[in-house]
Amino acid sequence: MKNSLTVAIFLLAGSALASTNDFLSWEQCLARTEAQSSELVSARAAVRELEFGVASASAGFLPQIDAKASYGIAGVEAGGDWPTSDDATIGSLNLTQDLFSGFGNIAKRKRAMAQLMVGQEQFRQTQADVEQRLRLAYVDVLYAQDLVELTRKIAERRSNNVRLIQLRFDGGRENAGSLARSKAQLSQSEYEVRQAERSLTYSLRNLAAAMGEMEPVEGGSGSLQADHPQELNELEMLMKQTTGYLIAETQIEASRQGLKVTRSDRFPSVGLSARVGAGASDGWDQWGGFWSAGLNASIPLFTGGRNRANVAADKEKVIQSEMDLSDKMNSLMASLQDQWNRYIDAVENEASQKELFDAETLRAEISTAKYKQGLLSYEDWDIIESNLISQGKTHLQRRRTSELEQARWKNALGWSVWHVMEEGE
Repeated sequence: MKNSLTVAIFLLAGSALASTNDFLSWEQCLARTEAQSSELVSARAAVRELEFGVASASAGFLPQIDAKASYGIAGVEAGGDWPTSDDATIGSLNLTQDLFSGFGNIAKRKRAMAQLMVGQEQFRQTQADVEQRLRLAYVDVLYAQDLVELTRKIAERRSNNVRLIQLRFDGGRENAGSLARSKAQLSQSEYEVRQAERSLTYSLRNLAAAMGEMEPVEGGSGSLQADHPQELNELEMLMKQTTGYLIAETQIEASRQGLKVTRSDRFPSVGLSARVGAGASDGWDQWGGFWSAGLNASIPLFTGGRNRANVAADKEKVIQSEMDLSDKMNSLMASLQDQWNRYIDAVENEASQKELFDAETLRAEISTAKYKQGLLSYEDWDIIESNLISQGKTHLQRRRTSELEQARWKNALGWSVWHVMEEGE
């Protein structure tokens, strides 16, 4: 029974730590990071910059109005004298309206919108990257907390074993070598406790850094329990939902619109202009208003081959972006398959490791009872005890690995809690 209780504590390692009110839940970590992450703030600003870029590109459809004012004075030589005259224009309003520019304005706006879509996907990937970094730090805290508890229980178990062997040695039923080995194992386990505590100190500070804070957190609440992955039946569909694919696909549209913008320089441009103002001349003796309106058109006849070269260069950009998409699709299919394999391997390995741990637990209970009765040698009992402790550590490591691979799988898909919440809104 004593061994069963000890093993139960192994499985529930960290539960006592996780119950502390000051410890942060996963949801609290997400909320703090969203409010404090400089990377998220910068990424949001980048999206807003592109939104203003769309507004700027849309300005070509609207009239442009400006106001001007000027004052001038002039002198002309006449018989050795330089009489001066005033030539002042008090002010004017000028309006210009682009009527046709080879569809360049339409292409500029569509290109700006495509660039905005790219920026939005980049922001989505930034959200996924920040969440992954936070999740890895959070999992490390849970693991470090569990490891501290586990090493403490191991040290306690080793201490109990020393007392048991000491009694048998005092009774003449065990040799000095066995006693010395058990004491050395106790010393090693005590070192591992201190090592685990130092690792926890780092993990707490690393989690704070991931949230954008200077002071280390008190701890994390929760447990290491990864979800079992769903079957990978629609790999291509998942691939086309990733930020990498969507960015590469949108870059093609941006390149095509850029080509249209360049081609527009080869078409005639037609515009409307109007002007109204008031002015004076000849020493302000003549004062009056004026207005003018008209259409203007222009067409490039010869540019030294510049327009043709620019169009050819932009065609090559389109080809490059199309090939980039093809390469991105192939690499994403392979990387997603690899990451999913890592994820499911970790989860299945954890499950099999749990079975080994349970088997070693049962063996340890039986072997300890036999050793106390003198039915098992110290050497055989020590091997079983060491295997139990080793399996306990390995099982905890496997639980951590499953959580890490789950976080990496979500990041590969570009998933994040923040993006899901925004989509829901």
